[in-house]
Amino acid sequence: MKQFVKQWWTTRCGRFMRLFAKADEGSGTVSGIALIAATAVMLGVVAAAGNLLICLHRAQHVADLAAVASATALYEGSAVPCEVASRTTRGNGAELQSCEIIGEDARITVAVGTNVPFASQVSKSSRAGPVACE
Repeated sequence: MKQFVKQWWTTRCGRFMRLFAKADEGSGTVSGIALIAATAVMLGVVAAAGNLLICLHRAQHVADLAAVASATALYEGSAVPCEVASRTTRGNGAELQSCEIIGEDARITVAVGTNVPFASQVSKSSRAGPVACE
């Protein structure tokens, strides 16, 4: 019985096994190229996300600095606190988008350029002024 099964297996299934064994020649190359391409795309996505996060933090930092500088200039009696904010943003490599003086508060919005094709710049806002005493 054992001999019969072995003979049947090699004659009936052997043809299919030989046929399928030859069909996958070179498939490792295609799989390798696909794996390398997928890895390259993922690295690009991670690099773009990292650049966006760095630029967002930088924009928030510059907005905070400009708001504090503008509020300090306003507190010290300067007539042009928005000019102080503009100098602060330019000195930190950003662009001042808006500067509003509301009472004793300064509200600043700045933009920072990115190296990402689909998001050329990111912007953040900040407010600074004296704390109200109650």
